[in-house]
Amino acid sequence: MKKILRLASALLCGAMLLCSLSVTVFAEESGEDEVYDFDPNTDKIYSEAVYMVNTDTGDVVFKKNENKKMYPASTTKIMTCIIALEHISEGTLSKKVEVPYDCFNDFYEDPNYSDPSNAAIEPLQDNLTYKDCLYALMLPSACEAANILAYNIGGGSISKFVGMMNEKAKELGCTGTNFVNAHGLHNDNNYTTAEDLYKMTKYAYDNFPLFKEITSTYEYEMPKNDANPDGYSIYSTISLLRPGSVYEYEYAYGTKTGTTDEAGRCLVSAAKNQYNYILVTLGAPVKDKDGEYYDEWYSMVDALNLYKWAFTNFEMATVVNKDEQITEVKVEMGESATHVILTPESDYTALMPKSVKEAGVQKVFTAYDTVQAPVNKGDVLGVMDVKFKGETIATVNLVANNNVARSDVEYYIARAKNEFDKPWLKASLAGIVILLICFIVTRTIENSKRRKQASKEKRRFESYAKKR
Repeated sequence: MKKILRLASALLCGAMLLCSLSVTVFAEESGEDEVYDFDPNTDKIYSEAVYMVNTDTGDVVFKKNENKKMYPASTTKIMTCIIALEHISEGTLSKKVEVPYDCFNDFYEDPNYSDPSNAAIEPLQDNLTYKDCLYALMLPSACEAANILAYNIGGGSISKFVGMMNEKAKELGCTGTNFVNAHGLHNDNNYTTAEDLYKMTKYAYDNFPLFKEITSTYEYEMPKNDANPDGYSIYSTISLLRPGSVYEYEYAYGTKTGTTDEAGRCLVSAAKNQYNYILVTLGAPVKDKDGEYYDEWYSMVDALNLYKWAFTNFEMATVVNKDEQITEVKVEMGESATHVILTPESDYTALMPKSVKEAGVQKVFTAYDTVQAPVNKGDVLGVMDVKFKGETIATVNLVANNNVARSDVEYYIARAKNEFDKPWLKASLAGIVILLICFIVTRTIENSKRRKQASKEKRRFESYAKKR
């Protein structure tokens, strides 16, 4: 009996263990489909302007005041970096730059620039390279580095360099942008938009691998100077990259911060998990209503929320299947079929919210009512707009799914009918009929006259014979 009880107890424990294991597995599997409990369409977004794009697909997943003119603060330096990278080859990165006092004057002369961000570069420093300036520009957001790059690349003219920045902005289609300096310190005429900053950043990533290398770096060693005889390190201002930061985000890899009282907290960032994203947030609050600086960096808060939301809520989905039968078209003069099936020319995949079912995607098509054989498989006979939330996300050709040969009998019958329907032929036939009728009438009249004449002569002959 005791053996039986011990056996039963062992079996019960085993069953409980199996149950616990199955529950664990279920929880892990369900967690894969779990979405981040945040929706930028309804939840708090601190930034005044936002533009977020999946760069793998080009899909804009969220936007807010994306074309509103905003002060960019030090995100201006993205364009400064672009112009610099266009004029600095890999072989000249180690070239020494001039560091005249001119590159520091505006910070001393303008009271609004009393405390610019810097990299402790000293006037007349003779061991500074283009590479040092680029890292100083993008990591600690050094304003003197911006002016040094502008001075050297602009041939001794910072204003010429700023003109190059504006020309490039126009070339990239940045219609809401104007630059008046290379560093981004406040000026009422130095402005841009969230969408324009995205265009600049996307261009930088697409064309300059060094841009990503620089902006994804957290620490860089600067050359020594009088104030730092042993050299020193500079650090990125992007808290998403900072080890141990409350804002640290493992998928982030750049790009640039910017802060002034007028601009608020600005952040242009990039991140990659299963997809690549570029996110622009402008105008997050700096001070509370009492004029006290917030401890919270709301630009970083927005970035974390938006990235987690995007990575957990969107996936690539096939919204159009090339094997899907959309409609059919009537075929005239077909040998073996009276209709042909239309299907999409190709599959179409799009970045879609995981919560969206197939019914959430609208497919609006137009197609020919009838076509004449022959029809070849792949012939374009219609078009279909794929819509999501009322917007067209794709336009796909509709093609014949099979061949339909022409019936020669029906073809020639139809051709003959068509010929007979031509006005000139109808007129000709009518003329022929009229002539034929006239001929028949004439012959009938003549024949009637002949018969009458013959009958008269016969009577005359019979009368003559009787008299004889």
